Formats: sequence, C-alpha cells, structure tokens
Amino acid sequence: MKPKHISPVLAHGRRRSLSVLGALLAPAAVFGGLAARASSAAAQGDRIRLVIPFSAGATSDLLARPIMRALEAELGQSIVIDNKPGVGGLLGAAEVARAAPDGRTLAWGTVSNHAIAPSLYPKPPYDPLRDFTPIALLCTVPHVIMVHPSVPARSLVELVALLRREPGRWDYASSGNGTISHLIAESFKAATRTFSVHIPYRSSAQGLPDFLAGRVQLMFDTIVVSRGPASDGRARALAVTSATRSPLLPEVPTARESGVPELRDFEASGWFGVYGPPGLPAAQVQRLNAALNTVIRLPQVVTSLQEAGASVIGGTPDAFAAHNKSEVERWGALVRRLSVRVD
Repeated sequence: MKPKHISPVLAHGRRRSLSVLGALLAPAAVFGGLAARASSAAAQGDRIRLVIPFSAGATSDLLARPIMRALEAELGQSIVIDNKPGVGGLLGAAEVARAAPDGRTLAWGTVSNHAIAPSLYPKPPYDPLRDFTPIALLCTVPHVIMVHPSVPARSLVELVALLRREPGRWDYASSGNGTISHLIAESFKAATRTFSVHIPYRSSAQGLPDFLAGRVQLMFDTIVVSRGPASDGRARALAVTSATRSPLLPEVPTARESGVPELRDFEASGWFGVYGPPGLPAAQVQRLNAALNTVIRLPQVVTSLQEAGASVIGGTPDAFAAHNKSEVERWGALVRRLSVRVD
C-alpha cells in the first residue's frame, strides 16, 4: 500500500500548470567564485552571462561550473551563471534565443531543452535548430534506473514483472516535463509494455527527497544524482542506460545486459553543450569553441567531469549542429510515436 502522506512538493508536482511553471524562477546561485547576478553581468561589457535553464545543484549546474571556472581563465573574462529553471528548460533557453548576438549571453543546452521539450508543447517559444548558434558539444552523462528499497525488485527483470503485475501502483519522479529523465522513462515503459505514474518536478534536486522518502518509488535520473543514493543503500540501482557500464557504478549492469529481452537495444544518455543566440558572428563562435575544447581537456576539468560520471566529447560547431539535428529527429519521433504529453 502506498504511503498516505504526500509532501507539498509532490502535491505540487501532480497539479501544477504551465502557467504556474512559467512564473517560477529559482534564484541564481554563487559557486566557486562565480558571481550570480545577471543584472550585473548585463551592465559589464567584459562579462559573459551563461544561462543554465535548470536549478542550482541540478546536473547541468554541477557540470557547467567547473567548465566555466576554467573558461574564465582561458578567455580572461568573468563569467556569471544565471540559473533560470522552468518548463523542461524552455524558459531559460528562450531568453537566450531572444538575446543580442554580441557574445555576452550564452546558453547551457541539453538534450532536454534542445531536442525533446520543443516537441512536447503545441507552441514552443523557440525552434531548437533555427533560434540558436551551436558552439560546442561538451559531454554526455548516462542515466540510472533506480527504485526505492521498499520496492520488491532487485533486478530489472523483477521490476518489469512487478510493473506488469501492478500497473499504475508505482510512481516515478522526473526532473520535469520534457526532460531526458521523463523521455527515458516513457521509452522504457513503451519498450517493456509497463505503466507507472509520472510525477514531474522542477528539478532532480526537488524530486530526490520524495524518492528517498519513498513517496515516489522509481527514478530515472543521471548518474550525477543517482550515484550517492545507489552507493550508500538509500536507493537500489538496477541498470544504467548507456551502451556500456559506468566506472562510477561498475557493478550495475546496462539495460541491454539486464536480461529483459525488450531492452536489448536500449540506450539513451543526456548530453550538454553551449549555444549562442542566433546570428552570433563566426569569429566569436570559433573563439568560444576553441576555448571550450581546450578547457574540457584540462586535467582538473576532466577529473571533475569523470567524478560526475560524464564523458568528454568536444568537437566543432558544425559537428554539434549535426548532432543536435539528429537528436531533434530522434526524440521528436519518439514523442509523436508514443503520444507523450506534458502532465
């Protein structure tokens, strides 16, 4: 039987509307010497403002900050981080799509807000391919399929059997409508012909406490979020969604090798990169691309990313643009095929 107590955060996740989401903006955070006041950044011509469309402490935020610290030194410019979460990352990204192409405003982009979320909304605030200038693809991060210890499943085979026996009894938390955690879960449900109830939060940081308390019982989230609870027994990791096992959780099998026949080709990872507004001059794009490719290979940055379970990618702006286009097609097709809707 499910616990009777539902936290305010969970209740909010069940009933919130897009209009409420649009009004919610998390305060910017200060971390590692980076100022977080966007108004100050706009007033200073030598500063770059990086808009992260997710909350402080979320996976995007944790990955971006060590890279931006190193980029400050490489460029000789201050970089301020402006966390603007909401609507699966659309709110913050839309602001950058409208910014002047002067190199002072950049976006931290993810598969969620640049490949998935625009397909979920009837009138998205931007076109992910037309309204941005791709600068550099930086890294990828696998997800982990976790259950609360109260769930009587110790393998993915057992979880699938449980979900088939009791469809609709179990809830899963996501980091928001249209995010990669939402779509990975829906893809898993479709592949395994199971059903669990989607409980969207504004970020992983908000969903995790309810998951750890057992108020939601399943979570499909990045290894950044999942590693701690999976390692100390607060959660049970059943599989990673990457093609190969993660060095951070080497004992956890991939979904492909879990023994579930329907998942033998299952693979999905989150990716992260930097974009500029449309029309950003080529010289600025090349300068930023070269600097980002340099800093993501610095030993201290590589270590930070590896500790978060991320794999360094890098590459040219054109390669990033091609990757983005293929991901829009992949996830858009999934949204249409599964008729995935925001909750």
